[in-house]
Amino acid sequence: MIENLALAMTKNIVGPQLVKEKLNSSLLSDVLDGMGIRNQCMNEGIRPVYQGAKVVGRAHTMLMVDIHEPEQDTFKLQLEGIDALKKDDLMVVASNGSTSAALWGELLSTAARCRGASGAVIDGLARDIKQIEEMKFPVFAAGVRPISSKGRVVAIGYGCRIRCGGVNVEEGDLVVGDADGITVVPDTAIEEAVERALERASSEKKTRKELLAGSTLSSVYAKYGTI
Repeated sequence: MIENLALAMTKNIVGPQLVKEKLNSSLLSDVLDGMGIRNQCMNEGIRPVYQGAKVVGRAHTMLMVDIHEPEQDTFKLQLEGIDALKKDDLMVVASNGSTSAALWGELLSTAARCRGASGAVIDGLARDIKQIEEMKFPVFAAGVRPISSKGRVVAIGYGCRIRCGGVNVEEGDLVVGDADGITVVPDTAIEEAVERALERASSEKKTRKELLAGSTLSSVYAKYGTI
């Protein structure tokens, strides 16, 4: 079962829903550490914009930067990048620390959902939070501000390598975001990471059961190697 799931996930035969249901950002961070792929969690400032949001998807990346040209139409490349989203893609936007304006909102969420996207991770600001929550479209952002990005922030590339929340992200990487934060699994490591994470989830379930039955933490850790 584990082997088949990992293989299916890698080949995109199975969508991210199964991973979303069985795994989480902490499990994947732990197994990546064990694989020697460390520090794959985005910084703690990027949080779900509404409670309970969880997202899993393959990264579709975009890089945006501040400008100061009020009359300039700054949307062209950004909209082109969103229109390029495919089913189960996750929009991942880096802004190099830009905090001047909202990079994401309700209408972009609507467009992304209609393209089949699973959500968005924004290393920058978002707005229209009430509407996004009503849509139940998972969005993670570094903050919230109502001001428009028009004339203030512009996309300079998409489908490129970016650094988002302190982590390098490439097109096709697996991104998992939940209440604990966001973990990025490099595309080349997905099969092994998913397999190990499923095994670890099974070990944690056994650990929890034995702790509830009265076993000591030391004894179950010695047995399963999981805490």
